[in-house]
Amino acid sequence: MHRDLFSQSILAIALLILAVVPGANAQKDDDEEGRRRPPPASGPAAIVLYSDTGLRGTSVELTGDTLNFNTIRFNDKARSVEVKGGVWLLCSDSNLRGRCEYVDRTVRNLGDINLSGNISSAQATAYDKGPKSYDIAFFANGDFRGPFLGFDEGEATLSQYRFNDTASSVLVNRGTWLVCEHADYRGTCEFIDASMSNLGDIYLNDKISSFRRYDVRREGPWRRPVDPVYPPGGGGIGAGGVRGEQTMFYPSPTSRGARISNRDGAATRFCQDQGFSEAVYKAPGSVLSDVLCR
Repeated sequence: MHRDLFSQSILAIALLILAVVPGANAQKDDDEEGRRRPPPASGPAAIVLYSDTGLRGTSVELTGDTLNFNTIRFNDKARSVEVKGGVWLLCSDSNLRGRCEYVDRTVRNLGDINLSGNISSAQATAYDKGPKSYDIAFFANGDFRGPFLGFDEGEATLSQYRFNDTASSVLVNRGTWLVCEHADYRGTCEFIDASMSNLGDIYLNDKISSFRRYDVRREGPWRRPVDPVYPPGGGGIGAGGVRGEQTMFYPSPTSRGARISNRDGAATRFCQDQGFSEAVYKAPGSVLSDVLCR
C-alpha cells in the first residue's frame, strides 16, 4: 500500500513539472503545428528558403526567377520555405528541370514534397493559386508537370479554358470524380478517387473534355456503362440507343426492322438481349418506346 502511495506521488510530481516547466510541451506543439496547413500567401511574389526545417538556419530571399542556385550559393541546401507571396515552381535541377513542385504557401519541411536538400531552380509563376489549393487539378504533361488548371467544381466542357483533350495527369486533393471523353459528361467516363500521374493508364491521356463530382453515397458504387450487344452481322436490335453513364436509352426499339409489341416483360427481355440486366422505364402504348435499360 505504501508503494502505491509512493508511485502516485511520483506521478503527480512529474505532471506538475510538465505543467510548469517552459518548453516541456514544445515538441507536442511543434507536431500539431506541422499538421496544420498554413493559408496560401498573398502579396507580391517573394519566397525565403532556409537551410534547416522549421524555417531555421541560413536563408536566402527571392523575388524573381532564379534558374541556377549555384549563382546564389544555395544549390541543394533548402529544407524549408516561407512563401510570402505568389505561386512558385521549385525544381530539383537547374533551368526548371527534374522534379518540380508548385507551392503557394509555407512548407516547414520540404521532405513533405520530396524536395528537401534538392532544389536548384525556382520560378515565380502567373498563377493565383497552386494546384494543391484546388479540389482537383489537371496537368498538360504526365507526372503533374507543365501548365495546369485547378477546379473546386466540375465543368461540362474544358474548351472554354483551351484545355480540351490536353490533360495527361490529374491531382485529386479532395472528393471523388468522373472524368469523361466528351463534353457534357458523354463518351467514355472513368471514376477516379486518387491522383494519377499518367491518364494513359485509363486510356484518357489527352482525351478529357468534361468532368464532375461523383457522390458514391448518393449515386452508389461506380459501374462502367455496358455496351449494347448487337446480333451477328449487325442486325436491327439495339439500333438508335443513346448511351448514359450506366444506362442506354432507346426511343423506338425495333427487331428486324419492325416495332416490338409492348407485352408484359417485353421491355426487360429487350434490354437483356442488349446485354443489360433490366428495363427501368418504358412509355405506355401498344409498342415499346422510350425504353431505358440498366
